[in-house]
Amino acid sequence: MKPYKVLIFIFLCFFVLAVLGSLFPPDGLKIGQITLRFPSPAAVFATSDETSLNVDKSVHDLQQKKNMQAIQSTVDSLKYYKNYVRNDVTRLYFPGNNYKYFDKLFALMENGSKNEVIHIMHYGDSQIEMDRISSLFRQRLQDQFGGMGAGIVPPIQTIPSFTVWQSYAGDLQRYVVYGDTSQPRAPHRRYGLLATFAQLYSNATISVGTSNYKKAPEKSKTFQCVNLIIGNNEAGFSATCKGKTQTISQTKKGVSVLKWEFQEPVSRTTVTLNGKAEIYGISMSGKKGVTLSNVPMRGCSGTIFTRIDSANLTQSYKQMNVALIILQFGGNMMPQINGQKAIERYMKNISRQIQYLKRVNPKAEILFIGPSDMAKRVDGKLQTYPYLPELNDALRETVLKNGAAYWDLFNVMGGKNAMIQWVKHQPAWAGPDYVHFTEAGAYEIAQILSNSFLIHYDFYALRKSQNSELIDKFMQLD
Repeated sequence: MKPYKVLIFIFLCFFVLAVLGSLFPPDGLKIGQITLRFPSPAAVFATSDETSLNVDKSVHDLQQKKNMQAIQSTVDSLKYYKNYVRNDVTRLYFPGNNYKYFDKLFALMENGSKNEVIHIMHYGDSQIEMDRISSLFRQRLQDQFGGMGAGIVPPIQTIPSFTVWQSYAGDLQRYVVYGDTSQPRAPHRRYGLLATFAQLYSNATISVGTSNYKKAPEKSKTFQCVNLIIGNNEAGFSATCKGKTQTISQTKKGVSVLKWEFQEPVSRTTVTLNGKAEIYGISMSGKKGVTLSNVPMRGCSGTIFTRIDSANLTQSYKQMNVALIILQFGGNMMPQINGQKAIERYMKNISRQIQYLKRVNPKAEILFIGPSDMAKRVDGKLQTYPYLPELNDALRETVLKNGAAYWDLFNVMGGKNAMIQWVKHQPAWAGPDYVHFTEAGAYEIAQILSNSFLIHYDFYALRKSQNSELIDKFMQLD
């Protein structure tokens, strides 16, 4: 066929498609349970509003906030903090806009830098797998408050980590409370503070330590203290680490913690187990300071905590001195959100989870990190999931009403359609599924989260040195 005929044929195809698109019903043509859609010429050539977001500039500006506040005078710093806690998109939202809401937590973390270990639990969905977000946040907190180690890990880990290497051998059976029905469920509700445990039937070994990943955070690479969290052991249970054996001679219900301390930090160790018990986790930490545990739960929407035995959780949180619980959920609910009623049902469930965690650990603070932006094709156009902005707003309102803090990840990213630009960024900050961050993107989010948390801490530290009544009056001024 001659070239001009090929060109004419292509133009005719475009013309026919344009006519078809113009005549096709805007809402599609429903045939049985299937709706056929065809984009109109206007939709094909329309420009998207997502191009208005410059994510490089936006994220760069957010990253500078920590540096900006460090160079202010006292008076200017107070003005800076006042504007930050009231208006900044990266701020932590507190119930009643109470800027003192985390003061007790900050005091505990300061005290931990002197004589105890403060544990922070970071629960989330697959967005935090591989220790993403958690790892840098942990490093920044340990830089500020002291501490070492990667926190608590399950006895059997099925998800690789950038930070932790571990393996096991022997007579252990894993059970989990989250995930689909293919995941093994226990005949009871004692899943522990990681929402998973391993039943030890006779003998086993569990080895933990730093991974070989070159970018693993420095302070997570070594530890000086190991805690073995167990429960419901039979008489004669024993555990050995670094040549030191600890034995529980009597049958014991409830949670026990066996502890080993080393004179010098180590990078790996093995715990040998003998007997019968439920193994809830192994903690790697320093002798004081802060550590943060990464707890990814693939496919989870954050509604499983009420399925875990309350006494089991209470004992675990208390013995491990858990002062902050971070919940990062919401994204896995989006495929099920088709309207306001679905959002309301989810909010009721989230309210139950927060109230339950407050009941089992009344001394801990709770920080909820909302869902990121997510995008998919709607009527042929790539855009933010329908109802995602509404879900984010509802989560923020619900979390605050239930006495917990909120961090608005959706708007920190840039809001509606921001995910499209995060995928386009070079290097990519999000994957081609338009849902999950890449390692580089998770790093950017972790930096902004860390900055936000530490700005609130710096404000607390500044207020401690000032007259509290004058600060209150200053904050009340418009």
